[in-house]
Amino acid sequence: MFKDRKKLMIIIKTAILLGIAVVAFFAGKRVGAATAQPGSQSDPLVTLSYLEKRLKDGGISQGNGESASFEAVTLVKGSKLTLSNGSEAVVIEGNGTVFGGDLINLTGGEAFKEGTNVVLYSDYLAAGSGRGIKALGKMKIYVKGVYSLE
Repeated sequence: MFKDRKKLMIIIKTAILLGIAVVAFFAGKRVGAATAQPGSQSDPLVTLSYLEKRLKDGGISQGNGESASFEAVTLVKGSKLTLSNGSEAVVIEGNGTVFGGDLINLTGGEAFKEGTNVVLYSDYLAAGSGRGIKALGKMKIYVKGVYSLE
């Protein structure tokens, strides 16, 4: 009798745990826990290795201020990267602030106002000329499009 009762308790506990797992699965599915496409606007997390691979695949080149693909640019403290309309910049290292007008953070889907600190690994779009990033220290930025350094 004791062995049968022990088996019965194991079966009941297993059934309860299985029921909890099924309820948790469907509750997560209902709230959309697994619906976001990785890297999409609803799940914008980007790893450094993914970003480096994408920039490498884009063909980083060294140019003279105009590039059809991403180009590595290094800024020192106080220098400015001025972007032309439609140019993009991805900050890889360092700190800087936005100047000359808003930059659109394509990664986060928001506008960064003048004086706002830039966020590492975010893709910024210049929606207008004469705006860009001022370095607060040494910075490494990948730039695509027309730009100038001051």
